[in-house]
Amino acid sequence: MDSPEVTFTLAYLVFAVCFVFTPTEFHSAGLTVQNLLSGWLGSEDAAFVPYHLRRTAATLLCHSLLPLGYYVGMCFAASEKQLYYPSQTPETWRAFLLLALMLPTITCTLIYYWSRDRWARHPLARTLALYALPRSGWRAVASSVNTEFRRIDKFATGVPGARVIVTDTWVMKVTTYRVHVAQQQDVHLTLMESQQHDLSPDSHLPVQLLTIRVASANPAVQAFDIRLNSTEYGELCEKLRAPIRSVANVVIHQSLGDLFLETFASLVEVNPAYSVPSSQDLEACIGCMQARASVKLVKRCQAAAAGACQQCRCRPMWCLACMGKWFASRQDPQRPDTWLASRVPCPTCRARFCILDVCAVR
Repeated sequence: MDSPEVTFTLAYLVFAVCFVFTPTEFHSAGLTVQNLLSGWLGSEDAAFVPYHLRRTAATLLCHSLLPLGYYVGMCFAASEKQLYYPSQTPETWRAFLLLALMLPTITCTLIYYWSRDRWARHPLARTLALYALPRSGWRAVASSVNTEFRRIDKFATGVPGARVIVTDTWVMKVTTYRVHVAQQQDVHLTLMESQQHDLSPDSHLPVQLLTIRVASANPAVQAFDIRLNSTEYGELCEKLRAPIRSVANVVIHQSLGDLFLETFASLVEVNPAYSVPSSQDLEACIGCMQARASVKLVKRCQAAAAGACQQCRCRPMWCLACMGKWFASRQDPQRPDTWLASRVPCPTCRARFCILDVCAVR
């Protein structure tokens, strides 16, 4: 495992994966196609469509060169294999070299085809041509897209490899190799599904991701899916002209409080249940006076440090939803990353407790 060949292979594999899928660290270091070729690509704000015509072509070419880069690197990392003499290398390496040369060759041919007639054959240009008026071409539509993208009131969200942009006229999704475009006036929007995550890797907060299908009335325009955080759903709807239809059983949590309450309930379900004595009857929740009391505070940690949890001797008097709302109301709105680990006083006796102390009543 310590040989230069294995070390280089593992290092190059990590580099290739990060270069293609560009994590935050690579963006911060400027190791992206957009940054390395910024002088040739130009400015996205100044000319959105020309920028992405060149960016998608350059990205495809750079990624197609990665296998060839690996072969060249192996010529130095494993010099005893004499890979710099293809005629003397094993058949496996000759086949790999042929593949590594074919990929950029095919890519260059495809890019040349796209660039003919001033990029008129590029997939993005062809999509824009579907929206052109009879006596105008795709460049007139591109000019309209460029103008609207420069406006500050556009809706934009998402990671660099899957950005969602909504202007007054257009719904766009920018991916690594393609830009999907649809005109607002003839799209059908459908909320397909939602995914709930207890912790976001970026903010360490609960997050709900929504998947929306964008389908054009023009069958020649390919449908595409956009994903966004549920907290951005309201802002998206304000920018859209068409309504978003929802499939059954999709519940949208548009605020951080909604997401926290769902996470709070899921964590309480994991805690040990509290058995109510047979002589004790459960009354209505004193918070909402509608649901029955369903949780009991039971100190589970043994630490006696300052600020630690305390034993609550109150009988079950609160439902899960009201206890969750009380817990959320005692948090610092500016520090949502501390909510799950914080301690709050019991709403009745003021004994401090954490989420681990909230037990469902059985």
